[in-house]
Amino acid sequence: MSQTPAHISLTLERLWQFSLRYYGVRKVKEACLELQNQFRGNVNLLLLLKWLDEQQVTFQEQDWHKVEECLGRSESLLHSFRDLRRKYKQHVPDTLYRESLQFELQLEKQQQSDLVECINDLPLQSNSGEPLTLRYCRQLGGERLYIAFSDSASAYTAS
Repeated sequence: MSQTPAHISLTLERLWQFSLRYYGVRKVKEACLELQNQFRGNVNLLLLLKWLDEQQVTFQEQDWHKVEECLGRSESLLHSFRDLRRKYKQHVPDTLYRESLQFELQLEKQQQSDLVECINDLPLQSNSGEPLTLRYCRQLGGERLYIAFSDSASAYTAS
């Protein structure tokens, strides 16, 4: 595979807006939640990888661990908060539950910020090979979910 350097303009706001649109597709959302709940995948990482796939860029194989490591700062906090929110869902007023969802969304956005910072520090190259989303699904053992991520490109861009 040719290692042609690639330059992208990735900002937190660009990734966030992409994520909101893309995750808004019902079958994408369902596949993301399955990836998260059944395969312990990270939805924000998947969304970043999908954005990179759309730009037809990738990072070097030896940088994969750096991308995963950048999640460390926020991952345990996000998991702990999500578990707590789910546990108390039936025991708190609806308004408090909605506020907790908004706070969780802010944690998600912070995690995306960490990912953007990480990707912008890596050398990127053109990707004419296997999509990053497929690699990630396969790595987690959820390769069958990839179909939801590959078929949905036209659904979210049309809306």
